[in-house]
Amino acid sequence: MPVLPPGLTQESFDKALDEFRAAIGAQWVFTSEADRASYLDPFDIGDQHDHASAAALAPADVEDCRKILAIANRYKVPLWPVSMGKNFAYGTAAPEMRGSVILDLKRMNRILEIDEQMGTAIVEPGVSFFDFKAELDRRGSRLWMSGPAHSWGSVIGNALEHGVGYTPYGQHAEQICGMEVLLADGTLVRTGLGALEGTREWQAYRWPFGPALDGMFTQSNFAIVTKMGLWLMPEPEGMAGVSIRVPRKDDFRALVDTLRPLRMTDTINAPYTIANGWRQITGGRVRSQVWDGPGAIPQARMEELLAERGDGWWSVIFNLFDSPAGLDLRLDKIRRAFDQGLPGATIDVRRWQQGEPQEPWMRQEVSLAPLGAVDWGGSPGGHSDLGPIVAPLGGRAEQVYEIIERRFLEYGKDPWVGIFGISSRALVFVADMYFTRTDAEETARCRALFRQLCADMQAIGVGLYRTHLRFMDDAAAMHAWGDHALPRLNDRIKAALDPNGILAPGKQGIGSWNSREGTDR
Repeated sequence: MPVLPPGLTQESFDKALDEFRAAIGAQWVFTSEADRASYLDPFDIGDQHDHASAAALAPADVEDCRKILAIANRYKVPLWPVSMGKNFAYGTAAPEMRGSVILDLKRMNRILEIDEQMGTAIVEPGVSFFDFKAELDRRGSRLWMSGPAHSWGSVIGNALEHGVGYTPYGQHAEQICGMEVLLADGTLVRTGLGALEGTREWQAYRWPFGPALDGMFTQSNFAIVTKMGLWLMPEPEGMAGVSIRVPRKDDFRALVDTLRPLRMTDTINAPYTIANGWRQITGGRVRSQVWDGPGAIPQARMEELLAERGDGWWSVIFNLFDSPAGLDLRLDKIRRAFDQGLPGATIDVRRWQQGEPQEPWMRQEVSLAPLGAVDWGGSPGGHSDLGPIVAPLGGRAEQVYEIIERRFLEYGKDPWVGIFGISSRALVFVADMYFTRTDAEETARCRALFRQLCADMQAIGVGLYRTHLRFMDDAAAMHAWGDHALPRLNDRIKAALDPNGILAPGKQGIGSWNSREGTDR
C-alpha cells in the first residue's frame, strides 16, 4: 500500500517525486513496494509498517543533497538521512516518522584521506567498516580502526550514534575531529579548524576558537553529515587478551569495584565487557535447545548450563595494548587486584606482538558473526536493547542490574545483560530483548517491558545511551530536570536550524518529545 508523508496529498507528493527525479536522476528515486520494504526495520519490536517510508532517494554528492533539500523544503517533505541503514537493534534504516522519505547516503562512499603521519582519516557516510579495513590493508597501513561488534554499518553512522569498539579508541564519537555538515537550508559548514581556508590542521585539534560543534551533530537531526574526520590508533607493539571468570552471582558488586581503579588508572586501557550467565550460555545454540519451559530460564538451570561450559556466573573480557614489557606490568597489577578483591576469579591470558598474524580474539577482523544471535528466542527473530549509563560503583551498578533482572523475569524474558566499561567513569548496560517477530503478544510484552524499565531508570536518575526509534520520545522525556529544559533547548535549536522540520523529524525525540506522549509506536 502507498504511504504518504504527513500533510501531503498524493498529487503534491507525486509532484515532489517528479522534481526529485529531475534533480538526481530517476534511477535514484525509489518508490516501488519492494524498494520501500528494503528500508523497513527487520528487527522491529512491533509492526514494521508503523515506521514505513514513502520513498527513498540516493544522492551522489553534496550538490545532489542540496537539490533534494530545496525540493523538500518547498513541499514540506520529511527526510530521514541514513549513512548505510545498518543501525541494528535501533531501527536500521527505518524512519521515526511514518511517511518520511529516506535520504540514503550510501553512494557517497569515498575514503578521502588517510594520513599515516597524523593517524587521521576523512570519510564519507557510505564508507562501511568493511570498506575502511580493506583500504587500510590495501595501503599496508600501520593504523588500526576501532570497529563495533558487527562491521556492516557506516563508519560515520556508528560514530554519530555514539557506537563503541574494543580498542583504546573504542568511544567512537570521541575520535571525531572535524565534520562537514549540510544544514536544512543548503548551507555547507565545516566545523572546527576546517573553517579555515587551506588548513592542514582540520583533524589535529578538537577544541579551537569558539564553540566546539561536532557533538551537536551526533544523535541529532540538526544537519546532514557529509564528511567526517576521525582519529585512528597506531598499531601497538603488543596485545594481551584477558578473560576473567567470576564464579558467584553475588560477586557482581566486588567485580565492578575491582575493575574501576584498573580502568581509571589506565591499567586496563581499552573497554571491557562483563557478561552475565544468560548472555554466556548461547554458544551458537537457540533457546529451545537449553530450555523449553515457560518464562525465563530458571537460575537452577542456568547454573547447570554454566557448569557444563566451565563458566562462572560473570565473565569479563578485554584487550590490553602496550609493549611486551608494558603488558607484563599491566597484567601483574590486574592479577594482584583480583587476588585481593575477588580471590575466586580465574584469569586467562593470550598474547600477540607486532609481526605475528592477527587472531579473532583481537577483534581487528571485520565480521557479521554477532548477528547470528538474533534467532535465540525463535525464528524469525528480532532484538532490541535497553542501554542505561551507570557510574562504575559496585553498589550503583548492582542496583541497576537487580532492577533489570527482576523486570525481565517478571515479564517472562531471559535477562541477557552485558555491561560495557566504555570509559574510566561510565558503564553502559546492554540489556537485550530477543523475541519472535511474528508473535504479537511477545513483542507487545517487550514494548511494555522497555517502557517499564525506562520508568524504573528515570526513578533512580539513570539515563540511556541510545535507543530504538520506537522509544525515542520515551527516552527524551526521561530528561525531566528543570521542566524538561534540555529537550526544550534541543527543540529550540531544531526550530532555528530547520524551521520546516524536514530533517529526521522525531529523531531522539527532538522537536516532538512533548507532543506525542502516551502513544505505542
